[in-house]
Amino acid sequence: MWTLDLTIQILVSLLVCGSVFMLTWSLFRYPVPPSLPVHRRIAHAVGTAPAQTLFDQLWLAPLMSFAMTLAVRMGFPSLRRRIALDLNASGNPNGYSVEQCLAICIASAALLGVVSMAMAWLMMPGGAPVAMGLMTLAGFAAPLWSLHRDASLRMTRIAKNLPYALDLIALMMTAGCTFAEAVESLVTDAPHDDLNQELQMVRSEIEFGARRSVALQKLAERIPLDAVRSVVGAINQSEQLGTPLAVILNAQAGMIRMHRSVRAEKLSASASLRILVPSVLILLASVIVVFAPFVRPLLASFFS
Repeated sequence: MWTLDLTIQILVSLLVCGSVFMLTWSLFRYPVPPSLPVHRRIAHAVGTAPAQTLFDQLWLAPLMSFAMTLAVRMGFPSLRRRIALDLNASGNPNGYSVEQCLAICIASAALLGVVSMAMAWLMMPGGAPVAMGLMTLAGFAAPLWSLHRDASLRMTRIAKNLPYALDLIALMMTAGCTFAEAVESLVTDAPHDDLNQELQMVRSEIEFGARRSVALQKLAERIPLDAVRSVVGAINQSEQLGTPLAVILNAQAGMIRMHRSVRAEKLSASASLRILVPSVLILLASVIVVFAPFVRPLLASFFS
């Protein structure tokens, strides 16, 4: 029998289905052409095989292929720019593109959502939709958080090694080496260092015909550090003005160390303020522990 409640349920179901369809259609409406990162482009150019990734695993191929189809059609340009910056800053050892990173996020969200739905139906049937939604969001955000953490750690290591690398390059240039020869010697000495890997990419781009200023500018884009941007700007300016590059590098290394010491002094000054509150709480707790046996009988006699 057709009732008002049945009509309302049908309308609500149609609205929910329509909302889900419109959301999906708006997210994956326009395809975005995929672009290979610079690591894979250089690997293809020199004829070396790139590293094996999740997309090369046979048992994950169906899921990753479907996720890649959705990722190519996914919008969010600001998210894509953020992922591209983090990929470059992390070194991107697997050579992932932005679309592949989005595909990993989609696959992680799908797997975690299905697992959470199964566990929620077994343990708390009433909260299954809420748990599935939260775990799906967590599954999508987990790869992005891991990528951002790796990028931050790598930027810290590069900032730590930058002044020493500048000193070595300046010392070799003072001894008669050119900038390319000094960079080559530095990279050969420690090829697995994060900063040396970026310098190796600069050297490879120059060997492929790019100008040194352009290659260094791309280095500053890959490593979003103020110190790196300052060094690149000083090198390009010295090339235009004819200033000795070794002097410029020594000055930049000294400025980086000075900024680092100033930052350390600021952190030490703020640390004394941050430790003030715990110290006061510990002092109050010590006073209470010491005087509580004497104050308790007085309070008991006063209120009795």
